[in-house]
Amino acid sequence: MSTLASPTSLTPADVELASERDGKHYELIDGQLKEKSEGAEALYVALRIAQRLNALYDPAQGLALVEPMVYCFGRPDHGRKPDVALFWKHRLPNGRIPKGDFHIAPDLAVEVLSPGNTGVDLEDKLDEYLADGIPMVWIVNPDRRTIRVYRNDGTTRLFRAADTIANEPLLPEFTLLVSEVFPEPAPVT
Repeated sequence: MSTLASPTSLTPADVELASERDGKHYELIDGQLKEKSEGAEALYVALRIAQRLNALYDPAQGLALVEPMVYCFGRPDHGRKPDVALFWKHRLPNGRIPKGDFHIAPDLAVEVLSPGNTGVDLEDKLDEYLADGIPMVWIVNPDRRTIRVYRNDGTTRLFRAADTIANEPLLPEFTLLVSEVFPEPAPVT
């Protein structure tokens, strides 16, 4: 009679070691490494969004980071890397950026669709983010040049390229013309 060994549950330190070892980006999902695939376009869009947020909010107020590791899901073996995460400074432990990973929910999480994303993965992330107290989540679709805003009060709104995101209580004074975060569209021939 043979027995099957259960898979070893990895730790946040294992994520860091694996990333350093092979240069890939990982999330830690229920104790298992999951490679986070991203395309150059998705990284560009994420960086543009983070730049726009950081341009408005003074570092004393908050900071937007690209792909920080966030453990806010009530389990030490479960961490996500939103493409962009905004943290208000007053919510950070001691008002400081941690030297390592974040162990609080961001105030805004942004996921940018890229070729490696599946609908199931995206739905899982969205459900986790909202269930674990992230007040606002953006799903950004570069192909359609849209941003869909989900709020933890159950409301959602689709913004197209010509629309402006503004008057969001979570993002005081922030305005964003959606088209500004995307690369120029290919010319029609």
